[in-house]
Amino acid sequence: MDSKWFKHKQKLANVTSFDLGKAIGRDRTVVSRIYTGRQKMTLDQAKAFAEVLNVPLSEVLLNAGIADKETVQELNPGFAESDVAKWSAESTDANAHDIESIARAMGGGKNGVDVWRVKSRSMALAGYLEGDYILVDSNARDTCKAGDNVLAQVYDWNVGAETVIFRRYQPPVLVAASADPDEWGVHVVDHNAVVIIGKVIGSWRT
Repeated sequence: MDSKWFKHKQKLANVTSFDLGKAIGRDRTVVSRIYTGRQKMTLDQAKAFAEVLNVPLSEVLLNAGIADKETVQELNPGFAESDVAKWSAESTDANAHDIESIARAMGGGKNGVDVWRVKSRSMALAGYLEGDYILVDSNARDTCKAGDNVLAQVYDWNVGAETVIFRRYQPPVLVAASADPDEWGVHVVDHNAVVIIGKVIGSWRT
């Protein structure tokens, strides 16, 4: 259990142990017991933590010591790798300071507005290439309209796995802008298995 990672994510998401306890339907002392290793986090609790902290479930599973990377992949063989990865100021990027400065100039540096890095070509025809940085506003997830570029979580409830996809919103579906036929499938936003987590409000390339 990497309690430092969880507490850092709490700070970024501006949530307390009380908020986490409420999300799992327990007292905040249960959160404390989980952090100190006196109580093992359950899969349902991990899902609640992921939602409240606004991080992928896979990261919660890994940092809670519930599963390693290989196990997460084995839980859901063939489940697609995420199109994007959340970027952190703690990154080893040599230009981390510049990235933070650019993000702030575009409206970042606020709660719920985060930098992500593109890892696929799912939106290549829209001008987003692998390695690009995008600024995502999770506060705007409920007000996205047709034509907005968004990030969404796609869940597989059978095995408790999820991936984050980068797509264009054409209500009620998400579509790719890619020349790769493997990306052409659409995802219906049902607010259960497919949930929009943020709107892309800016991008840049270094």
